[in-house]
Amino acid sequence: MKRRLLNALRKVKHVPGLNRVVKPVVKYKVNKTIDAVASHFFEHFSLVIASEEDDVKTCFKARHEVYCEELGFEEKRKSRMEFDEFDEYSLSCYIKHRATGECAGTIRLVMPQHAGQLLPLESSCPEAIRLAEHSPGKLPRHSICEVSRLAIPKRFRRRAADQQLSPVGGSPNHKDGLMDKQLNRNFPYLSLALYFFAATICILRDIENVYMMMEPRLARSLKFLGVRFDQLGHEVDYHGKRAAFLISPEDFVSQVSPALQKFQRSILKEIEDVPNFGAIYNPFPAKETAKRSSKQKRAA
Repeated sequence: MKRRLLNALRKVKHVPGLNRVVKPVVKYKVNKTIDAVASHFFEHFSLVIASEEDDVKTCFKARHEVYCEELGFEEKRKSRMEFDEFDEYSLSCYIKHRATGECAGTIRLVMPQHAGQLLPLESSCPEAIRLAEHSPGKLPRHSICEVSRLAIPKRFRRRAADQQLSPVGGSPNHKDGLMDKQLNRNFPYLSLALYFFAATICILRDIENVYMMMEPRLARSLKFLGVRFDQLGHEVDYHGKRAAFLISPEDFVSQVSPALQKFQRSILKEIEDVPNFGAIYNPFPAKETAKRSSKQKRAA
């Protein structure tokens, strides 16, 4: 019955005058579904802030599986772990599947502490930000963050419906995905949970400005759920067509529906402590870390 109703709504959504009627109905169905999914989320999953070596390696392995093996964005490594220089001052976290103990999705927060520590977008694609006033360089380092390396392993997208979701964003992979997938439980189920996980950590760490390199279609999908990102420039070729976006974590939480706000409060209760950087596993050899620190001091 629900599927027939949604198919009917999709067919009439382009009829003049009906969009004002259809859109609220679809939003109501979306919020109702999200509320049902969120209420059961913690029965199946738990949240892990990677403050221990094994947990950080779990995140790196999930990233290698998606970014190196599945998508080919980065070269494969013998260690089967994907990490870069930004992980030295980043916090990784992941969603743990209770039944198997496996990583169901991971995300990284790059949180620089001084001028020598750049965000990935500052280093790789500064041209993605059109106006200088929006540049991270204009803001105190401790007030900024870049959310990156979101990865959802393929085995948690294995159903036919889930195959249409992007492994690095959770957005639909086809042009009709917005209507088709908004009621698919895995859109808010995993990718949106990771974004809320990251936003909650940013709020706890008093980070005011969060940057993201994101597919514009994902931004449009999130807008449907009430989340409005500020696009800072044109699309660039960065692991596919992406654009730079900026948002305040508090705005991210306040803009969404009551159902999602309730879900965020549940996430907040799950997070007992956000570790200091000293507690995080460092994947780089001591000599390499010392060399990088020397370069960063000179840059500062």
